[in-house]
Order: sequence, then structure tokens, then C-alpha cells
Amino acid sequence: FADKESQEYYFEWYARRRIIPLKTLKLDWFKSEGFSFPPFLEHQELGKFLELEGLYYPDLIRLFLCFTSSNEGIMQSVVKSKLIKLDGPTLKEAAGLSGTRSMKPQPFNFGDFEDLTTFRDCQRNLETTNYNKFLAGGMKKNSRLISFIIAWMLKPRLHNHAQMSRDDILLMHVIKKKEKIDWVSVVNDCIWKARRKEDGPIPYALLLSKIFEKAGVDLHGEKKIILHASNKIEKSSLHHMGMLK
Repeated sequence: FADKESQEYYFEWYARRRIIPLKTLKLDWFKSEGFSFPPFLEHQELGKFLELEGLYYPDLIRLFLCFTSSNEGIMQSVVKSKLIKLDGPTLKEAAGLSGTRSMKPQPFNFGDFEDLTTFRDCQRNLETTNYNKFLAGGMKKNSRLISFIIAWMLKPRLHNHAQMSRDDILLMHVIKKKEKIDWVSVVNDCIWKARRKEDGPIPYALLLSKIFEKAGVDLHGEKKIILHASNKIEKSSLHHMGMLK
């Protein structure tokens, strides 16, 4: 820490911040099981990001968020004397994420988007659907998997994964239309919201850890947590969702 004040600020506001649980998957496994959604995610060049594995460094992630600031929409922070920027080249190298920087961050402004129409198109049974709550449980299986991946991985949150937000439905709409999404903006927007919100849970722990590794941050002696079977979206997750017998 640069000074005692910074140290006290970190321990008061960030040292106990929750990290959103991580998920990883293999798109080829879903293809082999007969799912049709993987090409939509491959079109967005999300394969490498979704299949990230390994370990993450919870304390360094909390430090990154504590001292991060936004420079023209790009979050940056210093971690153990290394400047970490979540810009296009950094996210491309670490996880294959692409961004044009010409589009606005979420929420996007797509003129033909209507959340109820998009939600209705995803339903198995139009008669029994509750249109006051955007619940994912009644969706067709491929739409439900995209919803699950949005809530856990693309715009991750800590709670309420079974209910879609309007932003989630918009993101699904754009993914299904195969409109290119600026993922650099999406990631930076999510990090900024976590930074701004008191006690906001921290997203993208695995992505940030990959960036620290590639930036040459000294990781010696740092606490690390390794992903294990429960972090994988595979057969057991689908059983839990009632999508496989």
C-alpha cells in the first residue's frame, strides 16, 4: 500500500468483498449433446473466454477493484507495481474477447428490440408463461442455456440467476441476431458497476487473474483458489436444471 490511509480504506471497504462464483464450460461438449446454441457464442468469439480454466487470486482481485479508475470507459488499476488496463488488446490476449470501442456499453440501443417479444420467442409454452417476471425456467432448452451463461459468465451476478433482467434479454436478442457485441465495453461496464456499488460482488475473477499472470504480476505467496468440478457447466448442471434425465 502506498500509505496507511490506502491500507485502511482497502480493509474497510474491499478486503471482504464477495467474488462471484466462477463457471467454465466446453462448447464442443454441448454440441455433442445436441444443443444448437454454441455457434451463436462462437460468432461472438467467446469460446476462449467461456472455456477459461485454472486458478484465481482473490486478494489481488479485491486490490484491483479497490484502486481501479475509469479512463474513457477503460478500467485501470495498479497491482503490485504493474499497471493493469482492461483495454481491447489486453482482453483479446487473455481471453479472445473482441471490442470495437465504437459501440456504447450495455445497455445497447437496438431499435427493433422489444423485451416481451424476445422473451415470448424463447418460451416452451406461451399459455403458462408469466410475462410479469422474466423467469428462465419455462424457456426452450437452448435459450435457457444462453440465459444461464449470461447470468453466470457474460454479465455475472451473485443472486437471482433464474430471473432475467431486461439487459439479459437484450443481450440474448443481440446474440441470437448475430450482431457483433463490444465485449470490451461489457466487461468494463460490469467492473465499473461493481466498483461503484457499495459491497458490490466482483465479477470476472478468472479473467482478471489471467490478465495478472500475463502482465507479469508477482504472484509468489499469493492466496489462490483452483477451479474444480462444481465450477463446470456440464451434465450435473443440466440435471440440476431438469434439462437432462
